[in-house]
Amino acid sequence: MKRLSSFLFPAVLSVLLASPAAAQEELSAALEGRRGAIPDDPRAFQETWLVPSEGKAAAGPEQTEFGGRVRVYQERPRERIEIFEVEGGELGDPVVIVGDGTRYWLVTPVGASPLLETEPAADPFVRRVLAGPAGDAEPHRIVPAEGGIAAVVLRHSLAGEFDADEAFALELPRGGSGVLETTVSSFSAAGDPEVVASAGARGVDRVRTASGTIAVTPDPGAVAWMEEELAVPTLELERFRREARLAPYDVLPSVEQAPSDPEAGR
Repeated sequence: MKRLSSFLFPAVLSVLLASPAAAQEELSAALEGRRGAIPDDPRAFQETWLVPSEGKAAAGPEQTEFGGRVRVYQERPRERIEIFEVEGGELGDPVVIVGDGTRYWLVTPVGASPLLETEPAADPFVRRVLAGPAGDAEPHRIVPAEGGIAAVVLRHSLAGEFDADEAFALELPRGGSGVLETTVSSFSAAGDPEVVASAGARGVDRVRTASGTIAVTPDPGAVAWMEEELAVPTLELERFRREARLAPYDVLPSVEQAPSDPEAGR
């Protein structure tokens, strides 16, 4: 047994040591792909990420919940990526990544560091976001995983222009107190939550209730009021938006209801 253990240990150790290097190469390739896909004209978009409610893979989109939001600002060859992952039921502080056309940097209040040398480079959510399409993409896409779905991603364009010098700076803005401003995208009008909320109520929709479905007319103003006045937890607010099919959830495919009469579907 000792001889077998002494034989196996170096092999296991080599695998453990090779894994970080392989992961870094994978991320490096993903970043290279992103760099090549950045469009010439300036643009900005937001992605809403729905992740499995339990485990690493969901059987279908219905088993996903709000997992984070991503905002991207691009102008070839540069881009800025702000990743807000849900932590403890609320959106956490952003992971800010800036590509300067040569390499990607993690930007923090104390400066910038090469992304591949930082802790967020190993975060599964950050890596999945960075592996996504930097160029054109469908407004609704599925990220597959072994055994199901790793994520459902909803993308929409952000209106308004942004200041490229501020967006692609390798430093973060600071408030008067010297602490990092965590307000989203302070350099862009597109960061206004009311702009996002009002981007797309689509007439009358149907919402499932305990006793069946009812017709409702989504009211984006109600979302803004809930945000400002009620301090509704993020996950509950996103659940409300999704059930009412408010933007960005209006691009999700409609779920057909099974007929209550067995003969009705024939």
